[in-house]
Amino acid sequence: MLRVPRIVLTSRTHLPIPTMSKIRVLSTNLASQIAAGEVVERPASVVKELLENAVDAGATRCTVEVDGGGIQRLTVSDDGCGMSPEDARLCLERHATSKIARFEDLSSVASYGFRGEALPSIAAVSRLRLSTRTSDAEEGVEVRVEGNAPPVVTPAGRAVGTTVDVVDLFYNVPARRKFLRSSGTEAGHVTEVVETCALGRPELGVTLLRDGRKVREFLRSPDTAARVQEVYAGEQFAQCEGQRGPLGVEAYLSRPERARTGAAGLYLYVNRRPVKDRMLAATAAHAYGSVLERGRYPRGVVYLTLPLTLVDVNVHPQKAEVRFADPRAVSDALYAILSRALSSAFSLPHTPVHARAAAASPAATWIRPPPAALDDFAAAESTTKDSATRPSLALYPAAPIPAPEPAPGPDSSASADAALLAIRDSAAAPIRPRPAVRWSNLRFVAQLRQTYLVCEDDEGLYVLDQHAAAERVNFDRLRKQYRARAVTAQSLLFPVTFTVSQSEVELVERYSEQIASVGLDVRVRGAEALSVHAVPGLLQRASPERLVHDLLSELSRSGGRGFSDAVDLTLATMACHGSIRSGDHVSADAAGALLRALDQADFAGHCPHGRPVVTYTSWSELERKVGRR
Repeated sequence: MLRVPRIVLTSRTHLPIPTMSKIRVLSTNLASQIAAGEVVERPASVVKELLENAVDAGATRCTVEVDGGGIQRLTVSDDGCGMSPEDARLCLERHATSKIARFEDLSSVASYGFRGEALPSIAAVSRLRLSTRTSDAEEGVEVRVEGNAPPVVTPAGRAVGTTVDVVDLFYNVPARRKFLRSSGTEAGHVTEVVETCALGRPELGVTLLRDGRKVREFLRSPDTAARVQEVYAGEQFAQCEGQRGPLGVEAYLSRPERARTGAAGLYLYVNRRPVKDRMLAATAAHAYGSVLERGRYPRGVVYLTLPLTLVDVNVHPQKAEVRFADPRAVSDALYAILSRALSSAFSLPHTPVHARAAAASPAATWIRPPPAALDDFAAAESTTKDSATRPSLALYPAAPIPAPEPAPGPDSSASADAALLAIRDSAAAPIRPRPAVRWSNLRFVAQLRQTYLVCEDDEGLYVLDQHAAAERVNFDRLRKQYRARAVTAQSLLFPVTFTVSQSEVELVERYSEQIASVGLDVRVRGAEALSVHAVPGLLQRASPERLVHDLLSELSRSGGRGFSDAVDLTLATMACHGSIRSGDHVSADAAGALLRALDQADFAGHCPHGRPVVTYTSWSELERKVGRR
């Protein structure tokens, strides 16, 4: 039998005092500010949410105004359907939305927003004014909210649509506000959001005003191609289109030499929703084969269209990511469509789609001659005619590329598994490098169209792109000199002065020592003026102004990560403009020096921007083509 001890209560006995609980329910105000931090990261986040609300409301025109980078004030106006007074009040309540009503609706969300968090989150960390009116109302309504204070609703006269005015962002969350960047940096993020929205919705007209000045205006475009051309003015892209089962692909991608380190220049859309997806970005890069070095991505836009049931959009607080029902199927199908189109557009070697699973072979080992080869090439190159007046290498046309025969779309009653099966496809691995060859053993035959160098040996025929080969050599030499801190500078007889933006002047002041390390002597001559007094000795033929613009462009693209992250791409661009070009005459001596220099260079079959250097045809293959075998 279990004995229970007796407890005797006396006048001196006290009952235990209950301890205070460590768990507490947060106040509504604190919970709102914490929740707002997941949605509102910076002014650009506010603009993104408000633009998406405008699109969901059926707007055809939006105007974005920002002052002080959006920290002081930002306004988004649209001509959408507007809201009734009751809806205007309810939209500021957390988890109040018109986009979904049942749990099942989450499996087929077609709108941008659906959680009912954006407006309440913005209102919790700012002074917000919302005015709106529907087409059947005689007057509009205005709702004012300051932080977590109760909303104040008043009648207002206005046109049909909605305007949201956000003032003093993070005024009541100083810890978050102090982590914001300068007004210029924040304004740049807002500009990127506006461009992202414009690319995703060509039927939407968008205007951006910064501190009262119009900086972007995108008129309504008839189709996606016109909008891409409008956003990327002056760029030339290959248009890639294809269909594999329920997956539709429409992409506009740059030439390989326009690729960048990192995927910042590649916009991805799934059902017109902008997303960040490393798998899709890597697939687009792999579609170029071996001409893109690891870590480099093309510029452009990729649009994917899938049934809503095959995409989960409710996986990220800012809805910046999606989850596919079968990611491998999507990746394989995308690769197959892009690789075929790109190989036709840019004359890239195309690998069969069934070879993607094969492992890439190790890089070839190249036989290298003495270091004097590079000096021989530099001396021979200096005797060629200056290319300043020569035409640059013509861009590939951006004409649409014929897509493969589309697979029949799934029946509307088919299951999701059948739809996924329809888009499965194998894909190819990167092109394997050509076996080792000693370039100095090749016999120079002739120069074609003042662009290509034809060479031969006992095995076959080699056609070299003279600009890509020279660029590879110059880049390799520049990089070795930079790493050894031995870049020689050549002083100019007369300094070159030119106008730049204030932000570029700031970059020169910030990185003056590092810029000097690549052989450039650049000095600030005013709030918007620079002068160049010396250039790298290896690049005397290049335009000093162009070299500085290229360097500053790469520094600005490095995203604030510092000079070292932009060095290789900067050197590659500088080498490009300092090398012989298409249209330059190349003598037999200069061609021989270039071949010897290639033996010494860190050569992988392509120039530093990704363009193939050489095309090889064996004698046996040539004989088959002309009917001798």
